[in-house]
Amino acid sequence: MKVKFQVAESEPVHVEKDYELEFYTAEGGLVGSMRIVPSPDGPRDLRAEDLLEAVGGEGFTFGVLTEVIERVARDKIVNQWVVVARGIKPEEGADGYVRFHFDRDLTKARIKEDADGKVNLRDLNLIQNVKKGDILCEVVAPRAGKSGLSVRNEEIPSKTGAHVKLPGGTNVSCSADRTQMFSTMDGMVRWAENTVIVEPVYTVHDVDASVGNIRFNGSVVVQGEVGDGYEIHAGEDITIATTVGRVVLEAGGTIRIAGGILGQEKAIITANGTIYARFIQDAHVKSEQAIIVNDYIRNSLVSAIGPVVIKNPSGFIATSKVSSDCWIYCNTVGQEDAGVETELSIGHSPVLHQEQVRIKEEIEAKTQDFLRFQASLAKLRGMKSTSELSRQQEMLYEKILDTMENLRKTLSQQNAKSLEITEKIQRTHQGNIYIAGTVHDRTTIHIGMASTTVKGARFKVHFSLKEGQIADAEFVLVPDVKKVLEARE
Repeated sequence: MKVKFQVAESEPVHVEKDYELEFYTAEGGLVGSMRIVPSPDGPRDLRAEDLLEAVGGEGFTFGVLTEVIERVARDKIVNQWVVVARGIKPEEGADGYVRFHFDRDLTKARIKEDADGKVNLRDLNLIQNVKKGDILCEVVAPRAGKSGLSVRNEEIPSKTGAHVKLPGGTNVSCSADRTQMFSTMDGMVRWAENTVIVEPVYTVHDVDASVGNIRFNGSVVVQGEVGDGYEIHAGEDITIATTVGRVVLEAGGTIRIAGGILGQEKAIITANGTIYARFIQDAHVKSEQAIIVNDYIRNSLVSAIGPVVIKNPSGFIATSKVSSDCWIYCNTVGQEDAGVETELSIGHSPVLHQEQVRIKEEIEAKTQDFLRFQASLAKLRGMKSTSELSRQQEMLYEKILDTMENLRKTLSQQNAKSLEITEKIQRTHQGNIYIAGTVHDRTTIHIGMASTTVKGARFKVHFSLKEGQIADAEFVLVPDVKKVLEARE
């Protein structure tokens, strides 16, 4: 058999016999095909061995389909191309990509079920909060491919996936190898113009159905209105440009309400920082620092660790309960012929006293329990020293030890709480109430453990605690009050 080799793809090679063999490769050498072209009187003797030899002679040394060639010889398949060898296709690599740890769709509502399977449709969760150090995105490296083999046993190289880079960012940092991006502050993360942005302030025009309740690590600025029934929870400050109504506001920092509060007896406003408002009406307001009001407090529960101040010379407190741990200042307190009395309190001493009495009673009871268990334990120890305890007695011994340890922890916590209350009560002894104008009849004053109710209208009065009793003196504008009144917000 005489074979002419032709290595070029798709060009046949001829084998001289009573038939001709034609070979070609395709798909970059992955497929080797053969065709038998018989002479007019052939093929008379078509053997698989000859065909296999010819295939090998052509250079098809990998992936030879022996069973196919044997079938071609057996069935004398002529005048058609038959695949007689197959290589291994290379596996292409995958491109690298950026994996984001937040949702880049800023309009997507993320309504969640609570533990009872209920949902609050006001909680849209449009804000994606992040903490300083949180990972925002990372580069996933490209995957290398796997080489293939041609029917001529030649390597077919694969393509490696393309590399990608981290996007740009604001208030972010990157790892040394630039494969990870982190937030450099507490705030909200968003995606804009192919950039990762972390912002410490969330600014919105109105809080309504399009925004939902707000829960944000940083500060919130509302340029318009907060709809009734909506909530704002901020890790830092809350600033609102208008009057608020039936809302819930909670801030880790300061709350500033330019218009005031018309709470409809539903508003709950709390802050770790100072609360500023033009007025407070029909609301529950609490601050861990000061509460500074421009005009008035009416029909409200107001409490602060720091001072409570009504700055306006014509300002007033009426039909409300207002308390502070240090001092209260106002021009007019109470109201003529008011159906609801006004109460001013320095500290919460009456309540704290009741709490302290309760804690002391619990301490005494648990101390007696501890002594009783201690006696039982001593008895069991005596028995243990002279004979082996039964299984039941051993279990009782261990149970008593655990109970006594829990009692020790409880007593320690209660003693610490009692001390804290005592110190707080003592601080109220230095508290003052300053009335620059009129305090009306039936206004109740609490300072420390003492209380008094004003009989008849009084003018320019300073209330303080002296020798356990509430004393009143002529009002004098002291430096602490003057400083607050003159301060610019």
